[in-house]
Amino acid sequence: MFPAFRVENICFYAVTPRAQETVCWFQSQVCCVKVTGKRVCGMPVTYPVSSREEFSPERLGLVRDHLKDVFASKAFAGSKRAQDFLQLIVEHALAGRLDNLRERMLGAEMFGRNIDYDTANDAVVRVKASEVRRKLVQYYHETTKPPLVRIELPSGSYVPKFHWESAPASPSASLTGPHLGPHPGDDPPAPLEPSAIAGPAVTFRRRVLAGTLAGLALVAAIGYIGFKVWPRGSPAEPEHHSIAVLPLQNLSGDPRQDYFADSMTEELTADLGQVSASRVISRTSTMTYKGTTKALPQIARELGVDTVVEGSVLRQGNQVRITAQLIDARTDQHLWARSYVRNLNDILTLQDEVARTIADQIRIAVTPEELARLTRPRTVDPQAQELYLQGNQASDAGDPRSAIGYFQKAIDKDPNYAQAYGALANNYEWMGQGGWMPYSEAFSKGKAAAIKAIALDEALPDGHVALAYAAMYLDWDWATEGKEFKRALELNPNSATVRWGYSSYLEHMGRFPEAISELQVALQLDPVSSRAFQTSAFGYYYARQYDQALLQMQRASALHHEPTELIYALAVIYVEKGMYEEAIQQFQKLGDQPHALGHMGNAYARMGREAEAREMISELQKHVQTTGIGRYEIALVYAGLGEKDEAFAWLEKSFAARDKGLTYLKIDPCLDPLRSDSRFQDLVRRVGLPA
Repeated sequence: MFPAFRVENICFYAVTPRAQETVCWFQSQVCCVKVTGKRVCGMPVTYPVSSREEFSPERLGLVRDHLKDVFASKAFAGSKRAQDFLQLIVEHALAGRLDNLRERMLGAEMFGRNIDYDTANDAVVRVKASEVRRKLVQYYHETTKPPLVRIELPSGSYVPKFHWESAPASPSASLTGPHLGPHPGDDPPAPLEPSAIAGPAVTFRRRVLAGTLAGLALVAAIGYIGFKVWPRGSPAEPEHHSIAVLPLQNLSGDPRQDYFADSMTEELTADLGQVSASRVISRTSTMTYKGTTKALPQIARELGVDTVVEGSVLRQGNQVRITAQLIDARTDQHLWARSYVRNLNDILTLQDEVARTIADQIRIAVTPEELARLTRPRTVDPQAQELYLQGNQASDAGDPRSAIGYFQKAIDKDPNYAQAYGALANNYEWMGQGGWMPYSEAFSKGKAAAIKAIALDEALPDGHVALAYAAMYLDWDWATEGKEFKRALELNPNSATVRWGYSSYLEHMGRFPEAISELQVALQLDPVSSRAFQTSAFGYYYARQYDQALLQMQRASALHHEPTELIYALAVIYVEKGMYEEAIQQFQKLGDQPHALGHMGNAYARMGREAEAREMISELQKHVQTTGIGRYEIALVYAGLGEKDEAFAWLEKSFAARDKGLTYLKIDPCLDPLRSDSRFQDLVRRVGLPA
């Protein structure tokens, strides 16, 4: 005896009502299935969805979860291109991008055809659509339980319909776009036979057809059982836990467009970084491989990843094409590839979509919160985006002043451009930290831009990072600083920049073990970046682990870096190791900068060269008069000279001016000679730092 089984979800076209009744009688001996004139009704009554607005976040999740079941099925498991095609049209439909569901657009996006290719003589889209239709029919025939949603690709159209298990009783509507018309190669809808045709010959044919269909149903059921219960083994798919987005190639042929491709690399990295279940390598590390001839497995070993994204960007007029491919770096095997064609004003949404698709492909678990952030609608004015990208280019070149000008122009073009506000905030604060703009002006402007960025897009980490720094340097509001950094980490746990900021907060609090732990995580995210090792060196420096700090600097110097990038960190570490001559040589390379003058004066004082130390005080006083910067640095020199009263006098002046330097009061090694004085603890308390 065969075990009990069910026959469900078998579609019957061109079947007369009498034949349907006969087949249903036969199937009632196996399972209870009811048939209509078009298809089996064993599945729940369903209603297609008609518009983008009807997709709640829950329904979006249900459709995407159902797609995973469809792709894992016997019908689709062996056809990656069919999976990709169905994924593409479903995502376009869910996002309401019906114009992208035209044959010409699908040919360009899915198969790399030119936008103006000859669709009459190139049936690649029609052939793939027909294959997907057949596979969907096969899948729903073979499924053992009714799904919550069923996907249909109607003949003559590339716009999928979504049928739900239950819905309010109302006329069913279709999610349809402009009618695309039937094409050669599409599966034509089979007409239903008339429900009543007289004559004994017709009656005989009905009975023969009914018997034949009943037999086919039984064979299908037995075959399905054999497929399910027959022992078989399949190797487990390799797990992918880490990923690097290598620099996207600029296909325009114009080197002046490199910044556009580089920015797309950065944004895709940032979007992937929002997924907490995977480790995503920082752009500062991956960009070091731009133009490299190294083999992919070697790059993967150096970055410590098992998956790599490669691709290209081509911008033509108001359209952009991004081609991405996902590669298992351990085997150099291609896992997935796709081209995307969008208008420039949809580029932000496109970046989110690519990141979400990659996460699906490597089976990363995406939380509902992360999915909501990756599916939120985002548009931008193309001219504003161009200015924003040029601002990023200036910022990457170390020119925050020019970058600020570009970001402000971008905001003037598009006042709702949250990313431009976030970048504006960070570059203002960079000006303040570097001493190129008075602290109060820089951080006040940075704070205002950060608040605006968060108001426009709370899910943007940059706004929270900038607000955290403003809370620290401008307001000495340590609670807000910690809260904002934690929120930024929730939004992008893979951002080395956010990790550095949070570690800095922990350092200022004197929580060095936690700070160093964060720095170690940041190094895993940014493993071949000189900046990452330099930032790590500062953490060990403030923790008084000077040998380890020097080791981090040696590692940083072995990597690509700008000529002046490492000088200051190396110099202050030399001072605390008693290597005063080496420290002075480094400080002198920095010229007339207040930060360098203050620490150099402290070094002169500690090595007994009092005259040179007092000369630094004179130079710093000039800076105080002209730029308002240097009060804290003068206190450092007096601390080195052992003149405590003068040191505290200048610390009080720093307090009155809300000098940024006082945020380091609790941890700066140069102030160690003052820590036993009661005046020092009182100042720590007034700044708001923990005792």
